[in-house]
Amino acid sequence: MNLKCDTCGLEHDTLPLCFGFDAPWPMLVPEDEFDRRVELTQDFCVIDRSTFFIRGHIEIPIAGHPDAFCLSVWSAMSDRCFRKIHDRWRSPDRGGDSPYAGWLRSAIPVYPDTVDLKMSVRSRAPGLVPVFKVESHGHPLGRDQHRGITEQRWHELAHCLLHDWLQ
Repeated sequence: MNLKCDTCGLEHDTLPLCFGFDAPWPMLVPEDEFDRRVELTQDFCVIDRSTFFIRGHIEIPIAGHPDAFCLSVWSAMSDRCFRKIHDRWRSPDRGGDSPYAGWLRSAIPVYPDTVDLKMSVRSRAPGLVPVFKVESHGHPLGRDQHRGITEQRWHELAHCLLHDWLQ
């Protein structure tokens, strides 16, 4: 199915279901200090051995669609929560862990004021990134995650994110 973009006028044959956002370090550490201060993997980021982040997905259900719209983002965590989730990262039963507290540290350009939104961080089986649940159902991102979105809204969000990154 081709979809005509209202922003650029071009037709896209498919739209991504998942968008990823950079690690949180650029807003906290100057580039020339990265090697000295930041430990970064695909899933974890530690700054100055005292500020802890984990990557996970905010999944937003799409009405009538089998897959969710996914935002791959970063959450800040307390030292205690980070160490526990990190220590259990390869445990086959980690999906049964109680949720951890977290705070969104990714600026998502299609939603206002996303940095510092309180979230719960739910581990899943090894090989799957944690799922983040936005706790504020009054925030547009929390509302969309809680209620779900239409296919048209997914298309709008995807087009905005694609064009934001292409510029």
